[in-house]
Amino acid sequence: NGMALATHGSGNATVVNDEGFFFTDLESEVGGNLSVTATTGNITSDAPSVTIAGTSSFTTSANNATITLNDTGNSFAGAVSLNTTGSTGHATIDNGTTALNVGTSSVGGNLTLTSGHASGITDSGTVTVGGNLLATTDANSGVINLGTLAVDGTVALATHGTGSATINNGTTAINIAESSVGGNLRLISGNASGITDSGTVTVGGNLIARTDANSGVIDLGTLAVD
Repeated sequence: NGMALATHGSGNATVVNDEGFFFTDLESEVGGNLSVTATTGNITSDAPSVTIAGTSSFTTSANNATITLNDTGNSFAGAVSLNTTGSTGHATIDNGTTALNVGTSSVGGNLTLTSGHASGITDSGTVTVGGNLLATTDANSGVINLGTLAVDGTVALATHGTGSATINNGTTAINIAESSVGGNLRLISGNASGITDSGTVTVGGNLIARTDANSGVIDLGTLAVD
C-alpha cells in the first residue's frame, strides 16, 4: 500500500517506514519540508505529482535499496537530499519543469537528475556518488552547474538547446562519458588522474578543462567541439 501526503499552509512532513515508501497514485503536496526514510525497502512513486514547497530529504537505509522519483509532474522547490548505500543503491529524480537543487547527498550507486527549467540543475552541498552521474536538462536551454561533486564513476551530461554545463569534481578525477552540451562546457578536477573521456563529448560552445592540483593531466581523445 502507498501513501499520499498533504499538509496545510507551511506544515512539514516526516515519515519513517519500516518497509519501503511508495507515493500512491494521488497527488502529494507539502507546504513545508519533507523527510522520508525507508528502513528496509525502496522509495518509489506512482503519483501524478509530488509538490514540496520546502526542502526534501529521501533516505533508504537498507543496502542497495533505491530512490526512484521520476514523474514529470514533480516539483521539489527547495534543495533535495538523497542518501542510499551499496553499489546498486541508485537514485533518480525528475523535477519536471522546476529547477533542481541537489543538497548534501551520498548515493552509493548511480545518480540520475533531470530538469526542464531554464535554471536547470545545481548543487548546494557536496554530492557524493559511488557510481555514475547522468544529468539532463530537457527544455528551456537549461544549464547544469554542479560545483561540489565527488563522483567516482563516469559523468554524462546532456543539455537542451544552448544550455551550458559546469562540473567541479573536487579532488576526484573526472571521466566524461558520451555527452552533448549545447553551450559551453567547463570541467575542473584536482586529482592527479585529471580529466579524461570514455565516449564522444559534443560541445556547441567553448570547452574549458582545468586541473587545479596534483599535477593533474587532461586527456580528451573523443571530442567534437564547435
